[in-house]
Amino acid sequence: AIKRVPAFEDAEINSLTTVPESFTPDTAYMLGEAPGVKNFFVAAGMNSVGITSAGGAGRALAQWIVQGHPEEDLSSVDIRRFYPWQANHRYLYNRTTEAVGNLYADHWPFKQLKTSRNIRCTPFHDRLAARGACFGVVAGWERANWFAPEGVKAEYEYSWGRQNWFEYSAAEHMAIRENVGVYDLSSMANFLLQGRDAVKVLQNLCANDVDVPVGKVVYTQMLNARGGIESDLTVTRLAEDKYFIVTPGATGPRDFDWIQRHLAEDAHAVLTDVTSGYTMLAVMGPRSRDVLAKLTDADLSNEAFPFATAREIDVADARPLAVRMSFVGELGWELYI
Repeated sequence: AIKRVPAFEDAEINSLTTVPESFTPDTAYMLGEAPGVKNFFVAAGMNSVGITSAGGAGRALAQWIVQGHPEEDLSSVDIRRFYPWQANHRYLYNRTTEAVGNLYADHWPFKQLKTSRNIRCTPFHDRLAARGACFGVVAGWERANWFAPEGVKAEYEYSWGRQNWFEYSAAEHMAIRENVGVYDLSSMANFLLQGRDAVKVLQNLCANDVDVPVGKVVYTQMLNARGGIESDLTVTRLAEDKYFIVTPGATGPRDFDWIQRHLAEDAHAVLTDVTSGYTMLAVMGPRSRDVLAKLTDADLSNEAFPFATAREIDVADARPLAVRMSFVGELGWELYI
């Protein structure tokens, strides 16, 4: 050091300060404008890599403050990736006991955290577990990542090569591709945008045209002023002044904040997070119509129920909002119950 900076030869240590380190639930720091608060920027939770990351994190945050947006994808460290309940002290205490060690442990592909688990479960959690589900966690939600066949333990065996679940996941893939399957997608984030200016707000934010007839579903992106993609979601028109918005659970807080920030002060529109009011099953695959037809008296034909249509139908003892939308390349419905 003296060779590089000669002044070090005569430097003296005047004080030594020791401070507690800060760790986040996913061992990645938090950057950006705090959700729900304008012009309040955060750079915190550095997970023992604050000095290492200071140059890049500081530059990115400075660009964000000056320009109003970052110049690169910072979603992995965006403060808006956490839900408010993840600030619970016991959740953080238990997770930190693992997060510190994970910083230096092997970062296995698909590695799942062990602490602070089973906190946010879907109504189908116990039935999925009984079927051999191996759960992972996304944005605090317990989700069935794959299913172990009888006689096989539903646990990850981590590897840098092909992991133990590959063949089981491949079988699920083929079942959906050739037959039919059911997904528990209750972790998707659901919002209602209501008010006489709802359509005006969404037309300003969405790349696609959402001024469609009631019962029509629009798959769209939300763009920023630079033409970049901010979110990827579906928008369903439930009434002239009411839209149902569905976006991935992992981006729920961020997407809610993006829409909320772009509501004009004089706009007659209210955004509400209704995720906890719904559970969602996706019935998908070329035989999905055959399965649903046994449980409903609704006409599910292409003519009566075309793609990107939404309506309430009876399914067994429930009356879900049935949305004919699919992300598997095959026929399918999303049932919001």
